[in-house]
Amino acid sequence: MTEQQLTQPTDTAGWTAKDHIVHLMQWERSALELLDGKLKRETLAIDPETWQQGDDAINAVMQQRYQAMPLVDVLQTFRQNHERLMQKLYGMTEVELLLPYRHYQSDSIDERQLLEWLHWDTIYHYRDHLPWIKAIVEQA
Repeated sequence: MTEQQLTQPTDTAGWTAKDHIVHLMQWERSALELLDGKLKRETLAIDPETWQQGDDAINAVMQQRYQAMPLVDVLQTFRQNHERLMQKLYGMTEVELLLPYRHYQSDSIDERQLLEWLHWDTIYHYRDHLPWIKAIVEQA
């Protein structure tokens, strides 16, 4: 894909393919930091009021924040975050992966196992965003 395909056309929400990649990059980073016990809100540098407003408000802040980040840096950071997350996960024991989400996120009461929860910021997140990215890129 060309830089123009990734940075010029937008979807109906005004997002470029690059914006979607930034979104995935940041949420994977928050998953990585979560494994070290850091709060997702703090990792993403989202104020408590915006965090309480939910995903749309959080995502709007992140989209705006990274708008000027050069595509080459976005792609490099995206790959690095993904690789670091995969390395971290490969190094974890089954017991660690089966602990409840709240074990890693101290402000949560979520009892789902980490392994089940991680799908939402990785596999399912890619599944949701790839069709949008494809549709945007095809406009160029």
